[in-house]
Amino acid sequence: MINIRLLTAAAAAVALLCLTGCQPKEDPLYLGNNAIVLETDEGRNGLYVKDADIGGASGDSLFGERCFIDCSHAQLYYYGLGTEELTEMKLGDLLAGDEVTIDLRESEVKKAGNGSASAEKIQLMTQRMPAENPSEERSGESGGGSDSGGSDSGGSDSGSSSSDNSNSADSDSPRQAEANAEVPGSRAASLEESDYKGFAEQIQHIFSERDIEALAQLCAYPVYVTTEANTEGLDVADAAGLKAQKDDIFTDAMLQAVAGVDPDRLTPSQAGIFVGSESGSPGLFFSLAEDGYLKIMGINAEVLSQQE
Repeated sequence: MINIRLLTAAAAAVALLCLTGCQPKEDPLYLGNNAIVLETDEGRNGLYVKDADIGGASGDSLFGERCFIDCSHAQLYYYGLGTEELTEMKLGDLLAGDEVTIDLRESEVKKAGNGSASAEKIQLMTQRMPAENPSEERSGESGGGSDSGGSDSGGSDSGSSSSDNSNSADSDSPRQAEANAEVPGSRAASLEESDYKGFAEQIQHIFSERDIEALAQLCAYPVYVTTEANTEGLDVADAAGLKAQKDDIFTDAMLQAVAGVDPDRLTPSQAGIFVGSESGSPGLFFSLAEDGYLKIMGINAEVLSQQE
């Protein structure tokens, strides 16, 4: 396992040297480049992808119709919106047609245009149905059939169970309920139908006030965060961990990038909606969680070097 403390200290030292020498940081990280899996190649430890409707953080074509992504050094993971659990994946778990986001270093972004690049991190965006659910449903149906003699009792129990499960799901997520109360608009069936413009405006207000408490309520945990002090990024497990990074998140560059966005010009994509600099960093992206409410999925407070 990576020593996060050691990694953070080393990254912070590099960032300090860069700032002191007035030199741009080398090879910054681009988060959330949208792609669709065409096929996997376990022999080469990689996969072939194509651009989603909107490719890359800036909206430009990045992967084209077919690009090989080397996964030799990449972390593959899946975040279940329903369970709020982060699960490491294997290359073979990805299927053709899956929507993914790919984090690339700037040097690899350039290579992607030539048909091949190496990924830092890949997240599966297509939501998987838990394997046990179908079997549980079949088991319940089978049980109902065997108790057909007591249909009145069975029908009553089934109704009670459904109600109990619904209440349990709500009561088990106090953080979700608290965050939902802060989200403008009502539950939506799709990102396009949600009040994503209002949500973006709320994010802008939060950053203008430097309100880390409000920001923490709007995140889906674990939330992926990259900062000047940790350019490799890490998955922040909870609100407490996010609050500890307040000064690293609410930087002048981040405040300016978020404030400079026009919510009326935002357009939903498979990975969500990006709010930030046109260069793709700094900024953050949010999407619609499985419960139908908007949540922040990733924050990138790292400033990309400006190159001609």
